[in-house]
Amino acid sequence: MKLNNKGFSILEAMLGLAMLTLVGSFFISGITDMRKVAKDSGTKNALYKQINDVIENIRPNVRMYQINYGTSDEDRDRALAVDKLPMAWGNGSLSTAEKCPACPGRYGFVIQAYPNMKGLYLVTVRMSHKDWAQGQQTEEGKPIAVGGYGYLDYQFVVNAQ
Repeated sequence: MKLNNKGFSILEAMLGLAMLTLVGSFFISGITDMRKVAKDSGTKNALYKQINDVIENIRPNVRMYQINYGTSDEDRDRALAVDKLPMAWGNGSLSTAEKCPACPGRYGFVIQAYPNMKGLYLVTVRMSHKDWAQGQQTEEGKPIAVGGYGYLDYQFVVNAQ
């Protein structure tokens, strides 16, 4: 008598389903990570464009902007309070904070006389974004997010001539 052993056993079917589920979960996880990387990349590109635009506007026209003659870090931090930054930015948009309350980023800058260097100015641009509020910490482990925004400072020196 011949037995027909051409089909799958229940154990083989369950193992196949488990392997398919495992491969599918890795695939979905990869797609999710790729979307996050794409979103972060878009935010960083917009950030670098904004920084470059601010620098290119200030550098040749530094005399046309208000100069802050207080040179301490406290003066700079007071002028660049994260919750009071005047400009708003996002992917492809730039406006004032009042006109774009939904924009995810804020920025502002301060120009200070460079200490003991006549004719040089230190420009600090503070960029903030809601997505940066997660994960940023000080050395003591406290988050540096203020008002739901994480921030980064960029500094450069310009010549007034």
